Amino acid sequence: MKELSVIIVSYNVKYFLRQCLQSVMRALEGIDGEVWVVDNASIDGSVEMVREEFPSVQVIANEVNVGFARANNQAIRQAQGRYILLLNPDTIVQEDTFHKVLRFLEEHPEAGAVGVKIIDGKGRFSVDSRKKLPSAWDIFCKLSGLYRLFPKSRLFGGYHLTYLPEDQIAKVPVLSGAFMCIPRAILDKVGLLDERFFMYAEDIDLCYRILQAGYENYYLPTTQIIHFKGESSRSQSLNYVLTFYKASLQFVQKHYRGWRRWPAALLYQGGILLAALLSGAKRIWQHIYLPLAEGGLLFGVGTLLLRFWESYSGKSFLPAYHTWGLLGYASTFVLMHLVFLNYAPPYRIRRIGGAVLSGFLLLALISYLLPSINYSRFMVMGLAFSAVPLGLALRALDNWLRKGRLHLTGELSHRVMVVADPVHFSRLRKLLFEEIRYPAEFVGFVSPRPHKEALGTPAQLPYLLDRYAPDELIFCNASLTSQEIISLMMRYFYKKLSFKIIPPYADYLIGPQSILVSRNSLRLYLRLHQPEVLFQKKVFDLAVGVLLLVAYPLTFWIYHDPKAALQSLFGVLTGRYHFVSYSDFPSEEMPLLKEGLLTTDFLRQLYPHTFSVDLMYAHRYSVLLDWKILLMGLPHLGTVKAR
Repeated sequence: MKELSVIIVSYNVKYFLRQCLQSVMRALEGIDGEVWVVDNASIDGSVEMVREEFPSVQVIANEVNVGFARANNQAIRQAQGRYILLLNPDTIVQEDTFHKVLRFLEEHPEAGAVGVKIIDGKGRFSVDSRKKLPSAWDIFCKLSGLYRLFPKSRLFGGYHLTYLPEDQIAKVPVLSGAFMCIPRAILDKVGLLDERFFMYAEDIDLCYRILQAGYENYYLPTTQIIHFKGESSRSQSLNYVLTFYKASLQFVQKHYRGWRRWPAALLYQGGILLAALLSGAKRIWQHIYLPLAEGGLLFGVGTLLLRFWESYSGKSFLPAYHTWGLLGYASTFVLMHLVFLNYAPPYRIRRIGGAVLSGFLLLALISYLLPSINYSRFMVMGLAFSAVPLGLALRALDNWLRKGRLHLTGELSHRVMVVADPVHFSRLRKLLFEEIRYPAEFVGFVSPRPHKEALGTPAQLPYLLDRYAPDELIFCNASLTSQEIISLMMRYFYKKLSFKIIPPYADYLIGPQSILVSRNSLRLYLRLHQPEVLFQKKVFDLAVGVLLLVAYPLTFWIYHDPKAALQSLFGVLTGRYHFVSYSDFPSEEMPLLKEGLLTTDFLRQLYPHTFSVDLMYAHRYSVLLDWKILLMGLPHLGTVKAR
């Protein structure tokens, strides 16, 4: 029998899995252990990568996604270790983690499970490292946000046990399933993971059964891991929130009885509804707050101009003009900003000016055609002149709210500092700025040992960070141990830096919920692989095709070849074409699309540093992206140039 069996369940996280396995192999040195990877029908080549690069790892390749609990149980039943470690694939473990955990388990025979201190991808302590069994009050404090307001309070901070010091060993009710080490003998007594839980809450259920059997669950913060969290589930999405609350509700319904059951179940059901409503409201608000703000400010400026003009000229306006006239003026400028895509960064001064000029010309045309509503040319011109500085200021403020800097276009200089050994640095610099073409300003590198070309050593980072003010630190995992990287992230997270890691000898860059790869590598998370996203693209083609066809008698003059454009529109409506498709033949990992009237080459005007606009298009696809390309290439519909 082996000492430790490490079990990792993977689903479409090839790059994170490779990095995780590299750290696991380091941590297993000196331990008689084995590693199991259970793949839940990934389509990103995860299984092939593990079999080729980690031949000692045992692989179970499922043909369908059987869920987290069942996949873990598949490996547990075959594992030979005295201790079973459940580990998420989007983690990095320190070199001493397994040794310390096994030593602690040997010294504490009453321990039923052990978890460690978890650090997120930004270097911050993760409150999910330890939790309490869900109760109605703790659920209420979590949903209401009271635990954030009073984190040190036992009364309000119970759900995540935030009142406990993060560096104190403690007996806790629930550990995170991202890292949970359990003696095999305990699993034989309490049973394996409950396969009725497809994803989430199976760790709560297992911890609860361990407690019921008379054992203790320990939180051990003397060693840490990084958990990028949710790369395979997108933890910030509405789907994650709903799935988590539903799974937690399932736990309550399984274990709670009587008076403990109904209030907790009611609050979880309320949480599901509240999460859905808040997510929907947030999405709507993100799209409307800027147009509403601009329309309101223009209306306010118009009111001030109107009062000034009435007092200066002695001319009075009808009461309806004070409301509906000014509202019409403001709405016209907002409409033009929508047409010119001025409500989504990056903002462009030229587009803002074009929208205001178009709004002015439209109002002037309406006033000329309908002289009965032409009350004042001064008001039209005054509001137009005010709309430009107002629009610029509003978008600069929006960038400040988004990124913390008062900047108009949103194209802020991104300053990068690399922490790497000089031996590896030349390769990394080529990877970053020639292969990945990382759109950032390189300020220099920090060497673990003194070097004449380096800015300094990690010990000098406080001075270097203040002097060079980088926005991001990139660590080379071939130059630093996982323990050193985690230590540096924890030490400097307060500076609000972003952190990324280059695994040993890899050609990609990993950060929280992001992967940047070289042009010779595959990219994960292509949105166009998702059926619902492809459906959105088809709906966009149909809706815009109908709109352009109806408007054709008035807009035919904008096309370089009106007849070919008309034929192309019919081609879109019959399903022969997309409005937008790839500029080159797609590689194997990219979803197939029909021929496009326009190609992604137009994106080079917006993203000149992107080495593959096709890959970026498949990765970041949205209806807004199609709309941008369509506006830029509309005159070319049906022409050879557009295809």
